[in-house]
Amino acid sequence: MRRSADLMQLLTRAERLLARRLAAILETEGHSLDTWRVLTLLADGRGHFMTELADQAFLPPASLTRLVDHLVEDNLLYRRVDDVDRRRIRAYLTPRGLRLYQRVGREVQDSLAGLPVDEDDTARLEGLLTALIDGLGGHSRAAVTVL
Repeated sequence: MRRSADLMQLLTRAERLLARRLAAILETEGHSLDTWRVLTLLADGRGHFMTELADQAFLPPASLTRLVDHLVEDNLLYRRVDDVDRRRIRAYLTPRGLRLYQRVGREVQDSLAGLPVDEDDTARLEGLLTALIDGLGGHSRAAVTVL
């Protein structure tokens, strides 16, 4: 049991330190960590349902709706009725939103470049975390790169 508690502590600490670093970068752009999570999810270009975004961005649906309203006003994303199920709405990045995602993504990568882990370490860590998330029933969305 002690190892599980240690692992949880390490994961929490790493997430908070990375989030703090990312939040500092986003603050210079006038955006939040929640915005970054949504942009990251939409960067695959496939469009995502609002319920999926809320779940994957760790936001209550009402909070996501307010955030998406703001991002639409800022021309960072747009909504479109789903082609298959006309009752559902998909969100997509605008070209401006994609440029913001790419610019901030480069800044994040530059910020992380000095860390004492190489690409192989990062790939192993991503694999282990993906297996852990999937094992816990969380559906990792392994193709999404948040940082």
